[in-house]
Amino acid sequence: MQRCSVLSRGEIKGPFRGLGRLQDMHSEWTSTEVAELQALLLDTPDLKSFLSRLTQVAAQEMSHRGTVYCSVTVIRERRGATVAFSDGFATGLDELQYQSGEGPCVTALRIGRVVEVEDLLHEGRWPVYRRAAMDAGVRAILAVPIVLEAGAQAALNCYAEEVGAFAGEVKASAEAFAELASSSMRIAVRMETETERSADLAAALESRTAINLATGVIMAQSGCNQEEAVDILRRASISRNVKLRDLAAQILARFGEVDPTTHFD
Repeated sequence: MQRCSVLSRGEIKGPFRGLGRLQDMHSEWTSTEVAELQALLLDTPDLKSFLSRLTQVAAQEMSHRGTVYCSVTVIRERRGATVAFSDGFATGLDELQYQSGEGPCVTALRIGRVVEVEDLLHEGRWPVYRRAAMDAGVRAILAVPIVLEAGAQAALNCYAEEVGAFAGEVKASAEAFAELASSSMRIAVRMETETERSADLAAALESRTAINLATGVIMAQSGCNQEEAVDILRRASISRNVKLRDLAAQILARFGEVDPTTHFD
């Protein structure tokens, strides 16, 4: 089975250098480690990039009893999606859970607690998912909920081919990592939401600018008032089955005005 490789321990660079210091998982995270993870959040361009690097480090830190593959599931409006992974192998295992509606990740998110499977061979839950995961060569699974704000849920999913791969300090590492990641993920989700809102607002303003300019053109050519011009534009949009913004852009294009922008001074 060919799989994408993850970074080796020696290749951890930049803000992740401090995350290699996870030997004593029962101690509290230091302010330096928290600052480094938050610095990573500022250094990455978007939530997906941030989470991708998180899963890489998580996989490295837990690969004590063989290779561990990690992913992050985010659920919004009851729909699950894998937003980041250390290895493409993990995404297929996640998809099996979404499709079957069962599995460690789904259960962990539902009950809000860590779900550990030492050996799928002796696991009685999730019969459909269990068979598919074992066919893929997986024997041990760990799912750790990541606390986010209301309206969103997330979990760190960890897969291994070795029985008992997440025992002892490895499980403690995953729990501590998820706890540390949760605060930064909340910031990341909030940042992404605000970015999407800003983009939507900008698009709406640009559309309104084009429509207002086209309305002015109709007023100048027809000698009508603004209300009448808007009505003319709206009726033309309906009759031609063209979006109002697109029709406005066509009118402006006749005057060499393409993609008018909204200026804020």
